[in-house]
Amino acid sequence: MSLSRFHLPASQWQPDQLTLTGDEAAHCARVLRKDVGDVIEVFDGQGRVATATITSLSKSAVKARVDSLVHHESRRQEIHLLPAMIKAEPFEWLLEKATELGAASVLPVITARTIVHLSGDHLEKKLHKWQRHMIESAKQCHTPWVPVLERPRAFTDLLSRLPAETTRLIPALSEHSRRLHEITFSAAQPIFILIGPEGDFTADEEAAAQEAAFQPITLGPLILRAETAAIATLAMVGHEVARQKVCC
Repeated sequence: MSLSRFHLPASQWQPDQLTLTGDEAAHCARVLRKDVGDVIEVFDGQGRVATATITSLSKSAVKARVDSLVHHESRRQEIHLLPAMIKAEPFEWLLEKATELGAASVLPVITARTIVHLSGDHLEKKLHKWQRHMIESAKQCHTPWVPVLERPRAFTDLLSRLPAETTRLIPALSEHSRRLHEITFSAAQPIFILIGPEGDFTADEEAAAQEAAFQPITLGPLILRAETAAIATLAMVGHEVARQKVCC
């Protein structure tokens, strides 16, 4: 039987004792009704996972003694997802599945056809909510990693700020789109996947993306919803990267 899992940000870790507060403490003490002496698992979302025994607990704080600690190696091939902002419920689903599929980061993109615009306190609340969705997804699927969630960025600003040595992909229904097995992935280069909004990119945006070295790839003949395209591409790219490492 797997241990109950709790998230503690890396900045709050101590060598011998871990203290859960806020939502995580409440979930441990009040929802799961853990008690002193129970063994739990704590992770920081950056590859560090501890098995710990609860030494004290209250409604606001749970303290646990570290029994064992594992540092998972950094991911050799990082895959970064750049999805256009879409409606709330599909976007939250996208974040959950991106976590399960091992995205290194998620950077929401504001495009010409984006219909969701956030700013100020509303944006801050959304970022907090999205982060919690990803943490809960990581807890459920037992990954030691939580993707880095970036603040939304305008499409044109994004293209000018990407690092140089990268592999860049954009799903597109185009006669010039390539199949994934036709692309060679370098272990030294992170992968960036750009996904359009409801209604897709404009012709100018698609042209700008290709000028910025985003290679059009095909996901098949069907027109997919934005969130489906994001997760399908992430899964297919992850599989192809693993396949090439095995066979080459």
